[in-house]
Amino acid sequence: MMNKPPSQPRAGRTRVHAVHRTVVSLAALVLTALAATAAGSPAAGKPAIGTAPAAGSEPGRTAIYADLGLDELPADYVILVDVSGSMLSEGRYASVRSALLPFLKSLSPQDYVALFTFGNKAETVYLGRPSDPAGIIDKLPARAGPSGVRTDIGAALDRGLTELERPGAAEVGSVVMFTDGKHEPAKDSAYPKADGPAWDALRDRGTDLAAEHELAAYSLPLATDESGTAQLARVVPKTTELRPESVQDLAEYLGRAAERSRARKAARLIAQDAGKGVTATWSPTGTLDLGNGGAAATLTLTATTERVPLTVTGLEATLNGQPLTVTGLPDRVSLKPGAARRFDVQVRGEPDAGALPVRRTWESEAGLTVRGEVTTPWAATLDDVTFEVPSAVGVPDKGPRLRAEVGSPLVLPLLIGVPVAALLAALLLWVRRNRAVLSGVLVLSPASALGDGPRDHVVLRGRRLALAPPRIGGTGSVHGRRFRTDDGRRGIALHVRYSPDGTPARSANAICRPGNDVVINGITFAYRPAPAESDLS
Repeated sequence: MMNKPPSQPRAGRTRVHAVHRTVVSLAALVLTALAATAAGSPAAGKPAIGTAPAAGSEPGRTAIYADLGLDELPADYVILVDVSGSMLSEGRYASVRSALLPFLKSLSPQDYVALFTFGNKAETVYLGRPSDPAGIIDKLPARAGPSGVRTDIGAALDRGLTELERPGAAEVGSVVMFTDGKHEPAKDSAYPKADGPAWDALRDRGTDLAAEHELAAYSLPLATDESGTAQLARVVPKTTELRPESVQDLAEYLGRAAERSRARKAARLIAQDAGKGVTATWSPTGTLDLGNGGAAATLTLTATTERVPLTVTGLEATLNGQPLTVTGLPDRVSLKPGAARRFDVQVRGEPDAGALPVRRTWESEAGLTVRGEVTTPWAATLDDVTFEVPSAVGVPDKGPRLRAEVGSPLVLPLLIGVPVAALLAALLLWVRRNRAVLSGVLVLSPASALGDGPRDHVVLRGRRLALAPPRIGGTGSVHGRRFRTDDGRRGIALHVRYSPDGTPARSANAICRPGNDVVINGITFAYRPAPAESDLS
């Protein structure tokens, strides 16, 4: 049926006036709170819920939003005003016009307003920035009605969604609908009923918008029996109905809704820094000389984020695989977005000289590791926002190149001296054993002379003796080698080499023990030891 104004006064008129005065106040409060959501300041100058500063040094939401530049982001407002005939009753339409003016004044210059009236059809009143609030209000019809004008909520929502779907629409959008009746369109409406394919299409459009934007809707009933909330909620999932009887709780509720909307704004900005964190760089880039056990260097920490501040706690640096220490780093570092902080550090210690610590100049590249937990001080306050911050400090693929004098100057002499000494000792031992000091007499005689032939008596001395017997002739040599008998006594055996004509071709040798004779090339060699060795003969 049509929404018609009453033709005559009714009983309880005073009560109805009171209800509608409450509705007008409610409308103004809703619009002011919505404006505060976009403008970035809580309604009525009071802190919004969740904006109290965090304990300690953590910033509050207000400070974080200011750092993000949240107040500079635009918001879209679609305002749907019922101008059916029933809006003439009790000054409902005039009350809406009055409530809209302070609301438009509270918007920021970046916001966008799409103001529509709807009765038999939806009409565009204003599209654009709220630069002239009074002028926008003047564009509204002076009066609703006349009597008999229907209420086409579907057409109004269609026009509202079209504006929210426009290219360049803001990421945050709100739909505010003022009506005093249910959906009762004209016969030629594209939405003849309160359901059907046309409404399904509106629902799908609203769902798509909500997936890409922070979209919310508010239904403000101007009569006690009808509000259009069901149709609005079917199109915009996040729809809230605000009735006069809830006016006492409205400020708190809208404060929470406004804060959630701002948190979604903040989350969209913060998401642009996903995967960005802190990187470390080392200077000088050339070779660092660790003379006198240490050298000065610079470690730079840079926040690669564009909006989110970062904190590194438990900061320390090491040079992989080397017994070196890096000092001069604080335990905690705070970095503003995109900022870099440089720290003068000292590298102390001596690189590992290896298995052979010979004194030498060592030069090599050492991998740089920077430990520390990367977080953001905003996380505790914005507990409803996800921060994708890498927890580790990033380091370059190549570490610093180091040079140092390593090892001990004593190592090389020891490496050379000890083997030489051992070799000499072994040689002396070999000489002592295999080149014993000769003593006694070696008698040479022809083996066939039967004692009457020529004889040579060679006195044995030194460790090696050349043989050149004048009577026997020929040449040779003799040296001694120690030996031990089966019963444990020690002695010196002669190793005799002899050639009768002095040529190697006829050279032969034999071993002669003390008191024994040997024959070499027809010559008898008789070993007559000194008296001290005669007990072995």
